Amino acid sequence: MLNIKHFLDMSGRAARRLLEFVALLFVVAAIGFLVQFFERLLPENVVSLPAPWGPMIRVRSSLCLQTLAALWLLATLQRGYPLRTLFRVQLRTTAGVVAAAVASITLAALLIDFQAIRSNGFHPIKPSIHPEVWTATLAAMTLGAFFEELFHRALLQPLIGRLFNSELAGLLGAALIFTLMHPLKDAVLVVPGALLLGIVFWRTRSLVCTTALHLAMNVTVDLLKGRSLMVSPLLSAEEFAPMRPAIGLALVLLAVAFECWHRRPSRRATLAPPNERAAIAAAESTSG
Repeated sequence: MLNIKHFLDMSGRAARRLLEFVALLFVVAAIGFLVQFFERLLPENVVSLPAPWGPMIRVRSSLCLQTLAALWLLATLQRGYPLRTLFRVQLRTTAGVVAAAVASITLAALLIDFQAIRSNGFHPIKPSIHPEVWTATLAAMTLGAFFEELFHRALLQPLIGRLFNSELAGLLGAALIFTLMHPLKDAVLVVPGALLLGIVFWRTRSLVCTTALHLAMNVTVDLLKGRSLMVSPLLSAEEFAPMRPAIGLALVLLAVAFECWHRRPSRRATLAPPNERAAIAAAESTSG
């Protein structure tokens, strides 16, 4: 009798969590469609600022509103981590993982085709001549990275983890949805990137850290492909294609390295809650 009651209680909780998750997705999708509908109603000259600011603001206006809506949901639902935790700046961890990601992507590209990179040369738009291009482009890329991290990591990952009662399930589910929202031809890069971002968020709980990492990876890949901030392409599409699997593998290895680094006893003791830190210290003293 007790087993049946326990099963019914568990089923009821699971059903409520599933309903909550579906309702959240519906609300976010409805907000997105509504914002895009109103954006289409705006006249082309609604923003009178010069290029690139005018077009960038018009194109990103819907993303700004969706970001604000996601922040509001995060603050009112109270099903994930508190905003104070999400916006905590972990400077050393953030700087380390960002530097490692940039180095890993660059090294993978150099190992695959160093001659192509050397022969084509590096021709970025000079910030001193066109500062507005760098400012507008980086602002748009930062907003895009922040929205994706806010939605996929801060909202979806904890909710999916709560739905299945497993943080690993939350990581994999959010990574799958993140991948499906990108072109499938980029999956060899997007899947490892999503797993790396999910692991970093799982271990740091910091939206600042994952946004900085996301932005660094996007800028590094864009500079290699010759988009946005380049005068001319550094690599052609044919030259960049063989680098995709190598860059993906490099990101997977970086994710494994970050997880191993986090699992060190000294690191776990630093990040654990006070009662868990006391238990770790007691276990270490006993074993010693």
